[in-house]
Amino acid sequence: MSWRDRPELLAVLAVAGQAIAYVLSVVLARRLGVAEFEAYAVAASAFILMANVAPQGLEKYGLRLLPVLIEREDWPRARGFVRFGFRRTLWGALLAGVIVAALAGRLPSIPPGVRLAVLASCLVTPIGALVHFAFETLSAAGREIRAAVAFRAAAPAVTLAAFGLASAITLPLTGAVAAACWGVGWVSALALLAAELRRALPAQVWSAPPLAEGARWAAEARPFWVYRIALGLMAQAGVISLDRLQPSSAAVGAYAAAMATASLALVLVTATNRAYARRLSILLERREFDAVITLRRQRLWWLAPVIAVFILAAFIWTRPLLALFRPEFVADGTAPLRILAVATAVSMLFALSPTYLKFSRRNRATFVTVACGAAAQVLLLLLLVPRFGATGAAIAYAVSTIGMYGAFALMAHQAIEGQGAHVNSAAPRPDCQQRGSKCGDEL
Repeated sequence: MSWRDRPELLAVLAVAGQAIAYVLSVVLARRLGVAEFEAYAVAASAFILMANVAPQGLEKYGLRLLPVLIEREDWPRARGFVRFGFRRTLWGALLAGVIVAALAGRLPSIPPGVRLAVLASCLVTPIGALVHFAFETLSAAGREIRAAVAFRAAAPAVTLAAFGLASAITLPLTGAVAAACWGVGWVSALALLAAELRRALPAQVWSAPPLAEGARWAAEARPFWVYRIALGLMAQAGVISLDRLQPSSAAVGAYAAAMATASLALVLVTATNRAYARRLSILLERREFDAVITLRRQRLWWLAPVIAVFILAAFIWTRPLLALFRPEFVADGTAPLRILAVATAVSMLFALSPTYLKFSRRNRATFVTVACGAAAQVLLLLLLVPRFGATGAAIAYAVSTIGMYGAFALMAHQAIEGQGAHVNSAAPRPDCQQRGSKCGDEL
């Protein structure tokens, strides 16, 4: 295994980048004040939802498709997919930004500060969505380390510097200004990712005539899209429901602070899973299911101790961690942080299970499980947030997340064991490359 493939390096880099993002969140909470930090938190949630919707699942589908195309040396389709994905993402981001901006402008119940911050996020969305697609594409090309440097380290670092500059020139510090500073960070990340992507993909990709299968790729990316939308809604629904159902700005800020703290550990999985996903795609193409089981064990070997340390820290230092943001967040955020830490730990442990199901085209199982999880959370939010505030939002997220990932883990385990037994008992089949470009459709 080369140094570029080692998940431990990705984990270290992810922690460093998330530490910068965490410092940025703390600085914003302290400098913006409770009301403007609420506006920023709502705008950030809106941005994340738009960035998840805009690529229409193509960024995650690329982790499945591009490694296979490169291994087959199918250069025309590789170039066609990259071009198709960038164009589709840009148009999707523009459409999402226009729709959300129109809604923010027309709803009279939205406070002026929140409205301005959401509008600023809409302007930033096209650049941010392209960054997300370029990040996944570069990871699929085998450059996870450099992709993480641009996405996880450079973007928040430049954003922090931009906010510091705004403070130095005495601009009014609002949620809209913070969202605009993220725009500066996304522009810098996109420039780095685009330059690296040009070098990362084989030269034959850029010289080949593009061959696009847009209708097929869009259809096969749809499960990834539905999954991304559902997860985005589940992650951000707590902030949005608190903003609409709970009149306390402190409750919104406390929940956002608890989520930001829990994300310190979650980034270890989201960063390293891209390396695992690329290797998983190739193993599935080769039908090496025993190697898939080995890959899963290797991941759990280093991840389980990290999860244990994370849970321990979240329960012991709950109040000091929240007080870093603002003292007002401690009372409302203590229980949510501990609940979210448990839910995050479960999702970290089983995060590769839905990836296997989507790569294996078990779409119906994925759709049903995600739909049940999202529906359960919406119902619980409506029941719990008006009475329990931020704690109710955390309970709703935890119950739906733990149930969903538990179901994913069970289905993936059964599928892997079944596929492995089937392959071991079957006769050898001809090589994939002798059967055309759609050999992987069986998976």
